[in-house]
Amino acid sequence: MIKYIGEKKIKKIKDIDEKVYEVEYEDGLKEVLSKLMYNSIVSEEVCDATKLREKRIFPVVQAILGVLRDWGIKLSELQYMSAVLNQSLQVNEKEALKELWLNWIPSLNTVDDVDLIAIDRVLKSIKIKLEDNTKK
Repeated sequence: MIKYIGEKKIKKIKDIDEKVYEVEYEDGLKEVLSKLMYNSIVSEEVCDATKLREKRIFPVVQAILGVLRDWGIKLSELQYMSAVLNQSLQVNEKEALKELWLNWIPSLNTVDDVDLIAIDRVLKSIKIKLEDNTKK
């Protein structure tokens, strides 16, 4: 049975762990998706980007609304909760980026301290890897 995610035809699915799949598409691209997300967006029919976005987001919103209801969050608390959530996501993103940059700048304290020398080194390393791959 042929399956799609959006307009992309699925070639194969690899079970990474109990919560995650790696999806390989016919064009060779790979994507890691949670099993929850995969089950919400996979289809036997092609769909456009707008429909795919709806398939991705609506179940998440439904789950969040359920949590808010279960916890009895007040309407007056929603704006504050949203601000705290966004702040937490930004902190996590910065920490993840910092961890990636530590390979290039071992003394890095914050991603705001990443300099253009490190960026240049990373880009040159990518170019070298790309050149190596074309020789094979």
